[in-house]
Amino acid sequence: MKASDNASGTSKVPKTLNPSSLIIRLPLYIVLFCSFLYIVNGLIGYRVFKSLFEDEYAKITTQFAYTALSYIDGDAIEGYAEGGSPDEAWEEADRKLNVLTRTAALAYIYVIVPDEKFESRMYIYDTVHPDVVNGKAYPLGQISSLKNYDEAYIARLKSVLDGEDDIRFVYNKTGGHVTTSVPVKDSSGRGVAILSIVKPMSEVDALKAQYLRTTSVFSAIMTVLFVIAYIILLHKMLTKPLYLVTRETASFVRHRGELSGTLKKIKGRSEIAILARAVEQMSVDINRYIHDLTQTTAEKERLSAELDVATQIQANMLPRIFPPYADHPEIELFASMVPAKEVGGDFYDFFMTDNDHFAVVVGDVSGKGVPAALFMVVAKTLLKNIGLQEKSPARIFEKVNEQLCEGNDAGLFVTCWMGILTISTGELVFANAGHTAPVIFHGGKVEYLTVKPNLMLAGMPGMRYADHCTRLLPGDRIFVYTDGVTEATNAGNELYGEQRLILCMADKRMLSAKELLEAVRDDVNRFVGDAPQFDDITMLELSLKALAGAGTASAAATEPEAAGPGEARTVTKIFDATDENMGPVNDFIHSMLPEGCSAELLNKLDLAVEEIYINIAHYAYTPGRGTAEISCRLEPGNGGAAPRLTICFRDRGKPFNPLAREDPDITLSAEERDIGGLGIFLTKKFMDSVSYEYADGQNVLTMSKTLA
Repeated sequence: MKASDNASGTSKVPKTLNPSSLIIRLPLYIVLFCSFLYIVNGLIGYRVFKSLFEDEYAKITTQFAYTALSYIDGDAIEGYAEGGSPDEAWEEADRKLNVLTRTAALAYIYVIVPDEKFESRMYIYDTVHPDVVNGKAYPLGQISSLKNYDEAYIARLKSVLDGEDDIRFVYNKTGGHVTTSVPVKDSSGRGVAILSIVKPMSEVDALKAQYLRTTSVFSAIMTVLFVIAYIILLHKMLTKPLYLVTRETASFVRHRGELSGTLKKIKGRSEIAILARAVEQMSVDINRYIHDLTQTTAEKERLSAELDVATQIQANMLPRIFPPYADHPEIELFASMVPAKEVGGDFYDFFMTDNDHFAVVVGDVSGKGVPAALFMVVAKTLLKNIGLQEKSPARIFEKVNEQLCEGNDAGLFVTCWMGILTISTGELVFANAGHTAPVIFHGGKVEYLTVKPNLMLAGMPGMRYADHCTRLLPGDRIFVYTDGVTEATNAGNELYGEQRLILCMADKRMLSAKELLEAVRDDVNRFVGDAPQFDDITMLELSLKALAGAGTASAAATEPEAAGPGEARTVTKIFDATDENMGPVNDFIHSMLPEGCSAELLNKLDLAVEEIYINIAHYAYTPGRGTAEISCRLEPGNGGAAPRLTICFRDRGKPFNPLAREDPDITLSAEERDIGGLGIFLTKKFMDSVSYEYADGQNVLTMSKTLA
């Protein structure tokens, strides 16, 4: 995998950088921003200057107004206004006003007296600067109309005359001059006239123009210098490093993760320098990641190919030919295994140990995947190899357990169920090493074949396993499975469970073995829905179609069974005299009983058999270990009589007659009675007859019971 391959399908990288990119646009934005600041600052400066200058002008014209006011005698104004002629005082004041007008470069100085209605005004004094304005001065007594002026102007005149506004600073309508007006008062302080100073604006305009020129030129020069310096600094510290980083990242994609080394030119500890170092490190990390990912992908593909081969090997290890044996049509069998991963830990197997015995095995290794699959191969191989030598599933488990425990550092273990079917008789001897109970179809019933399971294989060395026995009749079936069936979980975290399995199988009992497994699988899939499969699912169904017409007698039987109807039947079995075989002994006795025996009768038989067998296991061979031979004879009870069962125990242990012991006094309390003897006492009470003899080096105890 290459970086260019990864990027080509999802993004497009330009071959060259766009000239109108950030490197061009950023300085342009700075120029525009500085120009905007220049204009705004110029306008604000001009307004401030204009305001300050006009305020200063107002102060100057006010001083001129009060200077001119000092030349005028306010008490004489009314006399001049009433038609008085110019006198020496008027002439002197007029001369001074003319001098002030010329020396101060004023346009006018005039003193007026408005009439009562402010409709007209009379000029008392009027001076004109000939170099500033064109026009003649009004003589004393000249009347001028005020009707052409607006109300605001008239109101201003009234306020000045009344003394409410000492000074008024205004522009005329044309904006050509500044007028400052002050009241002329007589000696009593009453306003009798209005004195106005008119200053031309040409000087103000010239100063404003000069300010604008000077300020504009200086500001423009400073702005240009600032922009140039800022752009140079910005180019050095920002745009150039950004350009290099951008060019390198584009080159990184185009050249499959390789950099040109240009980023090493970016020095310092700025954010751009840190970004450049990060891009360089990113290049190193991504190239390393691509290298590792390429190797990982190749390794994953190799492992996937190997797992495919392992899956095929595991599938080939499991028998896949159904029906398994053409020369044994009395057996119908079908099995399947669906691993949760590529390979699994579940397995099944079946094989003929001889011409009359057929073995089936279903196992489940702890864990998943390759480790479980390897352990499964070892377990399956050992079970078959030892199974071809031993006739007892319990003995097979004991030997396999010892070998699996050797070097089991991973701590794996196997739950397993194994049965050996005698085809000629239908007798099924089985052992359970921590496995789920199989389902049996027998006598029109569908139920679990439940026994107390032993410890799983590879759990602990030195373990003993027990054989159990049942008899299959033609048409009976047994379904063995792993917990992946009953522990299948749906999206609601609910288990499929044993109850659903038994109901499904009861409903599908008429199907063939293959069809039944498919029906169970479909039912599990419907229950699970879209939830993932967490455990391997293995199923095997064995159906006994018929008993073999002829074959070798059971190795456990020393006397042939009576085949004729209504005749007595005798079966003899030899057991290792251990506590673990108590269950198989009971199963053997139960297999001889006719159907319909009451629970009370079964309890009495179980207690009597257990008392005699446990005595043999505990005391006959102490110290050491031996065997117990048990013969069962069932007399059918013809002519309406009840069937009768006779059980004979033989062992070659120390001679011992349990019947010789005196019966305990049951009238005494438990504290007062001697310990022991109660079990054999109950045995004699429950059985019709119990006898003992020592013959041919054997203890022989016989008891019988009418099965009424």
